[in-house]
Amino acid sequence: MQSVRHFLVAAAALALAAATATVAAPKPIYKIDSVSAKTVGRNLIVTASGAVNSGGWTSAHLRLSEIHKVESDTEVIEFVAAPPPPGAVVVQTLLPVSATATLALPPYGVVQVKVVAETNSVTAPIR
Repeated sequence: MQSVRHFLVAAAALALAAATATVAAPKPIYKIDSVSAKTVGRNLIVTASGAVNSGGWTSAHLRLSEIHKVESDTEVIEFVAAPPPPGAVVVQTLLPVSATATLALPPYGVVQVKVVAETNSVTAPIR
Protein backbone atom coordinates (compact mmCIF):
# COMPACT_ATOMS: atom_id res chain seq x y z
CA MET A 1 0.00 0.00 0.00
CA GLN A 2 2.81 2.40 0.86
CA SER A 3 4.59 1.79 -2.49
CA VAL A 4 1.35 2.69 -4.30
CA ARG A 5 1.17 5.92 -2.31
CA HIS A 6 4.80 6.76 -3.22
CA PHE A 7 4.04 6.03 -6.86
CA LEU A 8 0.99 8.33 -6.81
CA VAL A 9 2.97 11.13 -5.15
CA ALA A 10 5.77 10.77 -7.72
CA ALA A 11 3.25 10.77 -10.59
CA ALA A 12 1.56 13.89 -9.20
CA ALA A 13 4.93 15.65 -8.88
CA LEU A 14 5.80 14.81 -12.50
CA ALA A 15 2.39 16.02 -13.71
CA LEU A 16 2.81 19.28 -11.80
CA ALA A 17 6.30 19.78 -13.24
CA ALA A 18 5.00 19.20 -16.76
CA ALA A 19 2.10 21.60 -16.24
CA THR A 20 4.38 24.38 -15.02
CA ALA A 21 7.03 23.99 -17.71
CA THR A 22 8.61 27.25 -18.74
CA VAL A 23 7.46 28.95 -21.91
CA ALA A 24 9.96 28.70 -24.76
CA ALA A 25 11.86 31.77 -25.87
CA PRO A 26 10.01 33.76 -28.53
CA LYS A 27 10.81 32.95 -32.16
CA PRO A 28 9.80 34.73 -35.38
CA ILE A 29 6.32 33.88 -36.62
CA TYR A 30 6.03 32.12 -39.99
CA LYS A 31 4.87 35.02 -42.19
CA ILE A 32 3.64 38.61 -42.20
CA ASP A 33 0.47 39.55 -44.09
CA SER A 34 0.01 43.24 -43.32
CA VAL A 35 1.58 46.11 -41.36
CA SER A 36 0.44 49.60 -40.46
CA ALA A 37 2.28 52.33 -38.56
CA LYS A 38 1.09 55.70 -37.33
CA THR A 39 2.08 58.36 -34.85
CA VAL A 40 -0.30 59.18 -32.04
CA GLY A 41 0.94 61.95 -29.79
CA ARG A 42 4.49 61.04 -28.78
CA ASN A 43 4.09 57.35 -29.66
CA LEU A 44 4.51 55.15 -32.71
CA ILE A 45 1.70 52.58 -32.98
CA VAL A 46 2.60 49.54 -35.10
CA THR A 47 0.03 46.86 -35.91
CA ALA A 48 0.86 43.67 -37.79
CA SER A 49 -0.96 40.51 -38.76
CA GLY A 50 0.41 37.27 -40.08
CA ALA A 51 0.41 33.54 -39.44
CA VAL A 52 2.16 30.84 -37.44
CA ASN A 53 2.68 27.43 -39.01
CA SER A 54 0.95 25.34 -36.31
CA GLY A 55 -1.24 25.55 -33.25
CA GLY A 56 0.14 26.09 -29.77
CA TRP A 57 1.93 29.42 -30.34
CA THR A 58 1.34 31.99 -27.60
CA SER A 59 2.26 35.54 -26.60
CA ALA A 60 2.55 37.02 -30.09
CA HIS A 61 4.15 40.48 -29.93
CA LEU A 62 6.25 43.01 -31.80
CA ARG A 63 9.73 43.96 -30.58
CA LEU A 64 12.45 46.26 -31.84
CA SER A 65 15.08 44.03 -33.40
CA GLU A 66 18.08 46.29 -33.34
CA ILE A 67 19.26 49.70 -32.28
CA HIS A 68 18.39 52.21 -34.96
CA LYS A 69 21.18 52.98 -37.43
CA VAL A 70 21.65 56.72 -37.86
CA GLU A 71 21.80 56.56 -41.66
CA SER A 72 18.65 54.42 -42.00
CA ASP A 73 15.15 55.73 -42.68
CA THR A 74 13.60 52.44 -41.50
CA GLU A 75 12.82 51.13 -38.01
CA VAL A 76 13.15 47.30 -37.97
CA ILE A 77 10.72 45.31 -35.80
CA GLU A 78 10.46 41.55 -35.29
CA PHE A 79 7.10 39.76 -35.03
CA VAL A 80 7.67 36.94 -32.54
CA ALA A 81 5.68 34.43 -30.47
CA ALA A 82 6.41 31.56 -28.09
CA PRO A 83 6.31 28.23 -29.95
CA PRO A 84 4.52 25.16 -28.58
CA PRO A 85 6.57 22.96 -26.25
CA PRO A 86 8.50 20.09 -27.86
CA GLY A 87 6.34 17.01 -28.27
CA ALA A 88 3.07 18.93 -27.92
CA VAL A 89 0.23 17.67 -30.09
CA VAL A 90 -0.91 20.65 -32.17
CA VAL A 91 -2.85 21.25 -35.35
CA GLN A 92 -0.56 21.50 -38.40
CA THR A 93 -1.98 24.43 -40.35
CA LEU A 94 -1.41 28.14 -40.78
CA LEU A 95 -3.18 30.07 -38.03
CA PRO A 96 -3.65 33.86 -37.94
CA VAL A 97 -1.96 36.02 -35.31
CA SER A 98 -1.85 39.76 -34.79
CA ALA A 99 -0.12 42.18 -32.47
CA THR A 100 0.06 45.89 -31.75
CA ALA A 101 2.99 47.68 -30.15
CA THR A 102 3.21 51.18 -28.73
CA LEU A 103 6.77 52.45 -29.09
CA ALA A 104 8.56 55.71 -28.52
CA LEU A 105 8.79 57.92 -31.58
CA PRO A 106 11.73 56.86 -33.73
CA PRO A 107 14.63 59.23 -34.43
CA TYR A 108 14.23 62.09 -36.87
CA GLY A 109 14.38 60.89 -40.48
CA VAL A 110 12.67 57.54 -39.95
CA VAL A 111 9.74 57.38 -42.37
CA GLN A 112 8.86 53.68 -42.42
CA VAL A 113 8.84 50.47 -40.39
CA LYS A 114 9.89 47.02 -41.56
CA VAL A 115 8.32 44.08 -39.72
CA VAL A 116 10.29 40.85 -40.08
CA ALA A 117 9.08 37.21 -39.81
CA GLU A 118 10.71 33.86 -40.54
CA THR A 119 9.89 33.76 -44.27
CA ASN A 120 9.21 37.38 -45.26
CA SER A 121 9.05 41.00 -44.21
CA VAL A 122 6.66 43.85 -44.91
CA THR A 123 7.54 47.54 -44.96
CA ALA A 124 4.93 50.23 -44.29
CA PRO A 125 5.18 54.03 -44.25
CA ILE A 126 4.61 55.85 -40.98
CA ARG A 127 1.41 57.89 -41.31
